[in-house]
Amino acid sequence: MDEEVAPGVREGAVTSCPNCGQARSGPFCAHCGQNDRNYARSLPLMLGEFVKETFELDSRFLRTLKLMVLRPGELSAEFSRNRRASYSSPIRFYLFVSLAFFFVLSLTADLRPPQERWGEATAELDRASEGADVERLQSMLPEEQRRKIDEILAQPGRPYLKIVVYEAANALTEAGPDFALEGFDRFLAVQAVDVMHQPILAIERLVDNLPIAMFVTLPVYAGLLALFYLRRRYYVEHLVFAIHVHTVAFTVFTVLMLIPEGALSGALSLALLAYYYLALKRYYGDGVVLTAIKWCFSLVAYTILLVPGFVLAMFVTLYSL
Repeated sequence: MDEEVAPGVREGAVTSCPNCGQARSGPFCAHCGQNDRNYARSLPLMLGEFVKETFELDSRFLRTLKLMVLRPGELSAEFSRNRRASYSSPIRFYLFVSLAFFFVLSLTADLRPPQERWGEATAELDRASEGADVERLQSMLPEEQRRKIDEILAQPGRPYLKIVVYEAANALTEAGPDFALEGFDRFLAVQAVDVMHQPILAIERLVDNLPIAMFVTLPVYAGLLALFYLRRRYYVEHLVFAIHVHTVAFTVFTVLMLIPEGALSGALSLALLAYYYLALKRYYGDGVVLTAIKWCFSLVAYTILLVPGFVLAMFVTLYSL
């Protein structure tokens, strides 16, 4: 049975776009953007086209990864030259790698307390609990937090959490009878009790919120690069460079979590620092010394920049408990 010919298509040539009726000389319509794909075809042909597109996507992904890793800064330079069709989207690539990193982190992170040291903490627990006025501490907190403190102290094991409760009660006693938890101090105490009540859940949710914090940090880091390289490039170009650098960093950190600790771990960490230096030098074109100065100061500034990002993730975590 002959295949049905789609409207606007003549055997062997495309005369017009079936969607808008305009003349079309290539695979895409210049007027509306619709491609020349015809779905009125047999299933084997459609499956063959699907497999072909899948391998084309994979080759673009691998081409992007190869250029990004082996030639630091060159992929960002390609974006600035407006050569984008041969490579994966920076945002899509970043999201894929960052989500993979946090997924591996959630699987490999050991959130259990170090039980082998509980015996050492037991003696400290006995000392901290002597004369601790826990009821006074509870009287300064909402009813829900009072209940959670009772549950923390009643749980078997977890001596570290109990020590924190007793030490907080002892600190109130040392502060004197007139001292009371108010304002920001009371807010912190409430949040601390919530975290100690379900510490593993709190850490899991913090890990879940870190991708959001890192994504929010990206445009701020791009602004930092714009200050370091005034009038050198447009802000969007700094942002793409920041995305590429973060993508490589997440890739390295993912590998570090999957391999045993040792010399290779240290070598990969040093390689990441060297990669950042080479990326700055190739993309922005400064000399060796000037690039080294900006590399050093940008690392320090970025470390400081991470603090508000993690604080944001912590506040989102606390409000979700």
